[in-house]
Amino acid sequence: MSADLRRLCTAAVLDGPPLKVPVPPVPIRFNFDAGYPAPEALPLARLGELAAEVLDDPAALGYVSMRYAADGEPIYHEEGFDGRAEMGLGNTDLRTELAGWIGRRQGVEGLDSSNFILTSGASQAIALATAALVNPGEGAIVESLTFAWAFRSLRMRGADVRMADLDDEGLVIESLERRLADFRNDRVRPKLVYTIPTYQLPTGTVMPLERRLRLLELAAEWDLVVIEDAIYSDLGFDGPEPPPTLLSLDTEGRVLQAHAFSKIVATGLRLGWMCGQPELMAALGTVREDLGASQWLSRIMCRYMQDGELDPQIERAAAIYRTKRDLAVGCLRAACGELVSFEAPNGGIFMWVTLDPRVDFKQAQRSAALKGVAVREADAFSFLGDTGPTRHFRLSFGHGSETEIRAGIALLGEAILEAAT
Repeated sequence: MSADLRRLCTAAVLDGPPLKVPVPPVPIRFNFDAGYPAPEALPLARLGELAAEVLDDPAALGYVSMRYAADGEPIYHEEGFDGRAEMGLGNTDLRTELAGWIGRRQGVEGLDSSNFILTSGASQAIALATAALVNPGEGAIVESLTFAWAFRSLRMRGADVRMADLDDEGLVIESLERRLADFRNDRVRPKLVYTIPTYQLPTGTVMPLERRLRLLELAAEWDLVVIEDAIYSDLGFDGPEPPPTLLSLDTEGRVLQAHAFSKIVATGLRLGWMCGQPELMAALGTVREDLGASQWLSRIMCRYMQDGELDPQIERAAAIYRTKRDLAVGCLRAACGELVSFEAPNGGIFMWVTLDPRVDFKQAQRSAALKGVAVREADAFSFLGDTGPTRHFRLSFGHGSETEIRAGIALLGEAILEAAT
């Protein structure tokens, strides 16, 4: 008999929120579940060229941006270079490029490399922030539908996590205020708010300016840090320009903005960052448990940005996703008619779909799965208590080809029609 090895695990494992990875009954042919990028949006050739070019410098495969003398000998001491800082914060040149890019794109003045830490995607940036800022038992507030890995990071650190309501304009500020009052009544110190204000995951909503300003006022009143997840914020298609980012509106240094190359260039780079005040970046570097982000990948993306290729890449990707969005919207309306309702998203790679009460979602999901179609159910984004009958699902339109989107949504429509009473 094999040993019960789970009994050796920590409370964080035994009591932590499980990952929801359902096993499909048949192989998935049409994956509208995962947030994979469009293959045609990936700058494969250019990244391949840069990957080889940066290897001319052996430091690309080192821990830090080591300099070498003409005879090939490493220079261990150089004015203005601190290798220990790079192991905590990441490649200095890329952080400098990001400071200029964020400054121009978001209108944030005074940024430099000290305002950034490089991470393995935005998810590690969020995890480092929770580790650096939240003690066990302290309070954190997230949106009622949110990114699973952010919620997990908070719970794994022992935070008292509570959820604020969402509506069609994102985080409901009055609900946030009620959660803060609840913490006070329960004698819990609230520490941070995690929000996705622009093209929210999974709903796609955009928080209006007045709510953003009030959120920052509350952060000051309650002495909070706000983590702004900006992972989809640059992938806008059409409609009104989103309001300024929380980072750009912040006057007290309370906003930490998590971002990454994942959705705008390639998810497999696993290269993201957190932007904020230098003392908080140093705090995140203190709690990291690896030896920094890849120097090779950092140098590739630094060259990519120095060559002025990032903004055109974002525009190209957004155009591709806009076309896919339009196709998915038309196909879903044709396949399901009045059995579904949704707002066509103005950015991102997801649609948030509401089912008519006549539709049994669980039955529709099972039927779709048997046809080889997968979507993401609402429960994958909500973690506290019974949310009642499922009436929503997220459909990812970013990955599939035109043929796959047409065929897959047609089968999904069949499953929804079969589940309607």
